Amino acid sequence: MTQINKQLDHLYHRSRIDAHITGMIVLVVLMAILSLTIGPKFAPFKVGAKLLEPVRFVWVEVEQDWVTEYALVQTGTFPPIGNKGNIDIREVYPKVVSLVLFIGVMAVSAFIYKCARRQTRLMNQIYVDDPERPYFRSWSEIRITFWALNFVLLFVMMLMFFL
Repeated sequence: MTQINKQLDHLYHRSRIDAHITGMIVLVVLMAILSLTIGPKFAPFKVGAKLLEPVRFVWVEVEQDWVTEYALVQTGTFPPIGNKGNIDIREVYPKVVSLVLFIGVMAVSAFIYKCARRQTRLMNQIYVDDPERPYFRSWSEIRITFWALNFVLLFVMMLMFFL
């Protein structure tokens, strides 16, 4: 392999690693934006949320709590009597949607992690025998970036589910 081919291969693999890091950052930012905008619709741990069908919650000012619309209709107190102003009704997605979103995001994160690990190995193998490598960064140094991003991603996902 000629020196120019080595340099081109090395630059290619290094650029792929940078692209994977950028992809993880974009994933974290996208999930943070979704968490802040439509996060309240993902509430799998809210009392009354159902596994396979959406549930509508109504804010009851007297109790200072969200109560399912179904429960209020059953007791004959819908719309809530003590509420002043407009009725605040929010629909919560089924628990399955939250589970699928969580598994999907974690699968994408794992895929990006594995791709970056492979690209790092390929990048470092090009100049394995050369004592003066142009750029050498071991996987143990690069993976810290991914661990930090995955930690932030988990925090954002839990923020989305528990708000």
